[in-house]
Amino acid sequence: MNTEKKSTTKSRENTESFIMISKSLIETKSLGKNGELDVYHLAIIKSIANNFQGVAYTGVTHLMRFIGMNTEQSKTRTRTKDSLLRLQEAGHIKIYEDFTMENMTNDLKPANNYFIKPTGKDEEWGFAKVFYNDIQKIVVMKSDYKPKIFATYLNMIGNIFYGTSNIPISYTKIDKIVSDTGINRKSVIEYLKALYEEEILNFVYFQINNSITKNYCTRWIHKEHTSKWAAQQAEFHYKTSHKEFKSGGAGVSDERGVS
Repeated sequence: MNTEKKSTTKSRENTESFIMISKSLIETKSLGKNGELDVYHLAIIKSIANNFQGVAYTGVTHLMRFIGMNTEQSKTRTRTKDSLLRLQEAGHIKIYEDFTMENMTNDLKPANNYFIKPTGKDEEWGFAKVFYNDIQKIVVMKSDYKPKIFATYLNMIGNIFYGTSNIPISYTKIDKIVSDTGINRKSVIEYLKALYEEEILNFVYFQINNSITKNYCTRWIHKEHTSKWAAQQAEFHYKTSHKEFKSGGAGVSDERGVS
């Protein structure tokens, strides 16, 4: 990639706001049964906390309403409340009753809002950039599985590295996402296709030889570069000119035979 294109890529990323999600949270399966829900809630809270205090004024019902959940279901309210308490217990947020933020609370009343401060725990050891535009698109998706979609998204973009010597592309394997999230393979493919259809992530794939088909992914903002960057990466990984690949195309393949 030439200097002009590097500059264009960097300037585009610099025009967008983003939050940081610790890479320790990418393996949602290790966080427990509702790990993907907890990480999704953390991302929403961090996006709301984009102010000079770094605090989200929200609560169980407000958070549910914000992400389009039915606030009348007591079971769902309990799940949301428990998720917030797990995040606090794990040290990722601190929940306060008033703006002085002197005393944390564990007594969450669904109708009340609280001052919730993300701590940035473990981010110094590595983080994924999650852009507001992407979060907003996921929040408004017509799906009952948005926490799982977000977990799939986070796994894919968690391996995009930003810097002067890197191109912002990911080639995380489908099987790696399955392993990290515990989501079944068929659903992971479905969620990746949904992220593509909603213009959140752009995908191209190459059939390298008779046995390997591989996906490459960028954020949608870089869709005009995806094919070129992917070809460069595939040539490097498989020591084969892209002109010798069996086939390729836009969208998500099932990646059978990936090595």
